[in-house]
Amino acid sequence: MKVLLDAGVPRLLRQHLLSHEVVRSQELGWQGLSNGKLLAEAQAEFDALITNDSNIKFQQVISNYDIGLIVLRAFNNALESYLPMAPEIRKTLDAIQPGQAVYLYADEKLRESDERKGKL
Repeated sequence: MKVLLDAGVPRLLRQHLLSHEVVRSQELGWQGLSNGKLLAEAQAEFDALITNDSNIKFQQVISNYDIGLIVLRAFNNALESYLPMAPEIRKTLDAIQPGQAVYLYADEKLRESDERKGKL
């Protein structure tokens, strides 16, 4: 699977996704693209986009795009916050379908907070 890592996701996370071809948005000069433009560009070349932008699902109709979306939720953007999710990220990449959005959480408190705010 070809995967695009959004600008806010730690670049070293790619070392934990070795069974997939991973490219960072910065390598393509896409770090400044709006969510809609990023999804439109990415769907032509990638199978999945990994981001930490928790609002993207509410700003875009993901089912209109031919790409899977994985949103990582952690307390901060440090690699150490994302590493415990690496096995779940790999499992999700193996199963995600185009137009599907999946949220993965480093801590259940974040999931509960999103549920309270109506983000899930």
